[in-house]
Amino acid sequence: MGVASPAAPSRARSAPLLASIWGGYRPEGGRDLRLDFLRGFAVVAMIVDHIGGPSWLYALTGGNRFYTSAAEGFIFLSGLLVGVVYGRLARRDGLPVAMQKALARAGTLYLLTVAVTLPLIVVSEALELPWATGVSLADPVGLIVSVLTLHRTYYLIDVMVLYTLLLAVAPVALYLLVAGRTRVLLLLSWGLWLAFQLAPDYAEVPWQIAGNYLFHFSAWQVLFFTAMVLGYHRERVAAWVSPRAQDWLFIASGIGFLGLLVLYRLGDLPWQWLSLKQPALVDSSNIVVLLFGKGDVRPGRLLASGIVFLFLFLLVTKAWRPLYRALGWLLMPLGQNALYAYTAHIVLVVVIGVVLQALGWYGALGRGWNTLLQVAGLLLVWWLIQRRIAFPSRADQWRWALVPVLVASLALVLLPRDASAPPPAEEASARRRANPFGTPIPRDARGVPVPAGLPTPQPLPEPRRPPGGRFALDNPLPEYVGPIRGRFLEMTFYSRALAREMPYYLYLPPDYDDSSRAYPVLYLLHGASGDFAEWPAIGLIDQLDQAIQFHEVEPFIVVMPQGDFGYWINHADNGPRWGDYVTVDLVAHIDGTYRTLRRPYRRAIGGLSMGGTGALVQAFTHPEVFGIVGAHSPSLREDNSVVGFLGTGEEFNARDPIYLAAHAPEIGALHIWLDVGDADPWIFRVEQLHQVLLERGIEHQFNIWPGDHTGEYWLEHIPDYLRFYNWGFTFR
Repeated sequence: MGVASPAAPSRARSAPLLASIWGGYRPEGGRDLRLDFLRGFAVVAMIVDHIGGPSWLYALTGGNRFYTSAAEGFIFLSGLLVGVVYGRLARRDGLPVAMQKALARAGTLYLLTVAVTLPLIVVSEALELPWATGVSLADPVGLIVSVLTLHRTYYLIDVMVLYTLLLAVAPVALYLLVAGRTRVLLLLSWGLWLAFQLAPDYAEVPWQIAGNYLFHFSAWQVLFFTAMVLGYHRERVAAWVSPRAQDWLFIASGIGFLGLLVLYRLGDLPWQWLSLKQPALVDSSNIVVLLFGKGDVRPGRLLASGIVFLFLFLLVTKAWRPLYRALGWLLMPLGQNALYAYTAHIVLVVVIGVVLQALGWYGALGRGWNTLLQVAGLLLVWWLIQRRIAFPSRADQWRWALVPVLVASLALVLLPRDASAPPPAEEASARRRANPFGTPIPRDARGVPVPAGLPTPQPLPEPRRPPGGRFALDNPLPEYVGPIRGRFLEMTFYSRALAREMPYYLYLPPDYDDSSRAYPVLYLLHGASGDFAEWPAIGLIDQLDQAIQFHEVEPFIVVMPQGDFGYWINHADNGPRWGDYVTVDLVAHIDGTYRTLRRPYRRAIGGLSMGGTGALVQAFTHPEVFGIVGAHSPSLREDNSVVGFLGTGEEFNARDPIYLAAHAPEIGALHIWLDVGDADPWIFRVEQLHQVLLERGIEHQFNIWPGDHTGEYWLEHIPDYLRFYNWGFTFR
């Protein structure tokens, strides 16, 4: 379909909405070009948010972190267009014809969805692309059937599955509209949305979809069907709103949009202030999720989406001519060919991901390079549309859909099976399926956690109270972790290197359950006098959760394993393999269980005291596993046989960070941090390590701060540590 040009004033009728001195929109023909224009912007935002990483274009798209996103705009605009197009067909050709064509459209979208899903799963999982989620390829028949029956979806395909289901139900909604049952349709739609807000476990329809972490039909359908009602009754709605009222709506929505921008920039500060004023009514740890949660389409998100859409629609209406002349060449083709554009961008995301991963650049590009990459992707998709590359005709659409399905099915059958691969999530140990606040933790008489089968830990620092000194009365978290928006869990797994079950604490960021993205991972190791509760006890979890809420750091997963007095290394004389326990067993378990980014520059290891030494040894000897390392007051021992399992001579050198810093190969790309207190007994050895790195020309950060080898010192510098790891994850 060609791109129409704005109508000349001499041929235009009176505008149904705002007539403006800016050259307002004046309709000509049956197609509302404003909807295509806005849908094109939604496609642009989706492409920008999915290609590369943070860029300067996020200022326009919101980077999928604003109170509304391109997904809401796409679903709402799609509902509007369905109401307009099929409502017109029903009036002109009759309801049966309109319903038949709507079902045919749903069938086409179903074929496209299935055709894209299978190849994407196979390629992503086989190549372990950064967004791979650990879907098992061991049962090809079950996987194919689950995709064909829409019981499984995948990264970037979840919104297509939602759109397919919405179109499949659209004929019923169209029947109610034609029959004059608009109120019934709205009551059913909003009633289902409300039921999902109150009891999501019982209001999930039509069924639970594996891999769908965000687009719950019961919640998202309210955007589509409300918009469908507006599209069907568009002339009546336009007649209700006078030109003067449109001007006031434009001003009011503009003020609301500006308010949302200011609220977003302030982060959680308003909610923190409100919680201090009204602690009995407001809990700042979850108020943003309760109001603006995306997966559930919370009330605040509906309001924000309505404000943003109304403002943009009236802005396009009011300033149509300058906007069209500036951006119509790009947005109109994308909006009028939205499904093709979205499918093409999925292929582009995969190709770019494969190339960047092969070059070792995935996640390492800065904002400038990401911006150029996203602009190039947009222009490529636009060029494909203009050239009509691989545009299927109506007659051969099903043939196009069968090709990727057959290729993916063949690949599933021929791919080699890895007997050592971790089991799929659905077959994992029941210990993984802990409640949202973690497994109850046994304690001794002092209230200190005592993991089963492990020695009693040393006394820990006093619990760090959250701001205001409040704890939720019904919070079953350990006493030293206050109310948080993320999840804090105690988990276990079997380590082959140690031949026993090992516990660990796990922190999942606030949006983990509401998104399909994968996350960087930080492995934090405790010191010799502590256990795996040491980092939470000095306040790391509270401060990290708060930093994520305030957008000071990007979300990432934190794993805090138990290490006993093993120094996190393989012991001399074929002793216990504490190094392999972390670098091989634990990393494989975490990557096979959670949605992680599985490249060295997205995986960090750090520790305090003994843990700092172990982190350096593992990073220096395994730079292919860990690309970021932080050593906080590392206890760098000397070759004096005090700790027998460190060995002597060559065996000690193989476990000495200072020797490894001088001789270990391929550590120049590591992102290294060292810090130590000026009264720390290990300061001399840490300074010696700093000098060795300088002499070898290896870049690193080194800090000497006032303090001793104590919990108070580490607590004071947790913000510095978080900024370091965040910088390593984000800007490398």
